[in-house]
Amino acid sequence: MQKCDLKNDMKQEKQSGITLVALVITVVVMLILAGVAIAAVVDGDGLFSKTREATEVYENAADKESETLTNLMGQIDYYLEENKDNGNESTENKPIVNPINQIVQVNQTYSGGTTGSYNDPIIPKGFAPINENGADWGTEEGYKSGLVITDKVTDGESTGNEFVWIPVDGEIVKFERYDFGKMDSKITSFNELTETIPTELLESVINNGGFYIARFEAGIAENMPQEELSSNSTITYGNGTYKPVSKQGAIVWNYIQWGERNDGTNPGNGAVTVARSMYPTDDINYGVISTLIYGVQWDTTLKFIEAYDIGEANYDTYATDSTGMGNYSGTNGGDTTTATPAICGLLDVFRQKNIYDMAGNVYEWTKEKYSNNRMSRGGDYDNSSLNYPASYRNSSYSGDGGTDLRFSCSTLYKVV
Repeated sequence: MQKCDLKNDMKQEKQSGITLVALVITVVVMLILAGVAIAAVVDGDGLFSKTREATEVYENAADKESETLTNLMGQIDYYLEENKDNGNESTENKPIVNPINQIVQVNQTYSGGTTGSYNDPIIPKGFAPINENGADWGTEEGYKSGLVITDKVTDGESTGNEFVWIPVDGEIVKFERYDFGKMDSKITSFNELTETIPTELLESVINNGGFYIARFEAGIAENMPQEELSSNSTITYGNGTYKPVSKQGAIVWNYIQWGERNDGTNPGNGAVTVARSMYPTDDINYGVISTLIYGVQWDTTLKFIEAYDIGEANYDTYATDSTGMGNYSGTNGGDTTTATPAICGLLDVFRQKNIYDMAGNVYEWTKEKYSNNRMSRGGDYDNSSLNYPASYRNSSYSGDGGTDLRFSCSTLYKVV
């Protein structure tokens, strides 16, 4: 008969009882912890709230990161291009990405690149892009309205000389002279007109997809003494002592001779010298040089004005019938009683693709020639707009001093 061990049985029951109590306590503790956790999750300052805040912070950071990345990519492209030969990273003259109203220190595009095109042009060193009348830098079709640059910015506004980009894509706008059918009666054939384009200018247009021209007719130099403004002054005729301006409201520089021999050598006083004086080849502050406008540039600009319908009235007839779009005899803009020229850029109606006064006001010298004469363009304040429109070619003796000049500067013709 098995002997009963009461003591051991009681001990085992006691151990079982302790285990059950511990289990109950554990469950209670877990429930408490679960409640605390749930409260932390659903509370206003809890996990869900923190998650929402973190999401908002992330989205804002992502937007800023995208903008920063764009800037960095532009600078990386610049450094790779500039230092691919020597392997040294330069920290000077960094390109400015999105440089609206900021003077750039290197030839660069709006996004900071080193290679431009007709629809994304190079901004020359020493200039700043400005947004004007629908011509917004960095937009897909801003170039169609005439992108503008300036060589001086004060308090975020242009206070310098302004130029307009003429895009040359080779299809819609071609770099070529064109017969608009409006010319001096002395010229019997368009084929009699001749012009020699410098290699560096032609290469610049081809490589960069266009060129810049002055936005306004050449204005009297701001520092020119009043006694030099008379029509018989040799300085007024132009020897490069006083640089012209391309600014709205300037007094137009009238009474200036063409000023160079017909063989293109020995430049003397006149429009040629004045145009070259603005951004000469030895001025390292700018990425361009200036020159008197060529006939091919004048014609290409007129074709550009006709190329895109951007809502400007009569844009397609501007070249051959400039009625109402320039200062002519009997029209608004000038003092028709005394028949005098108006100030540069007097009225916005005289603006086409951000370029003022290619029609009327005063004739403008070009490099194109006929026989021993040079061609001036655009008619003047004493003419009719129909017979002397923006495309009109006038054959003038290069010693004549009754016409104005407009000069252009070619992009990326580097002088440094």
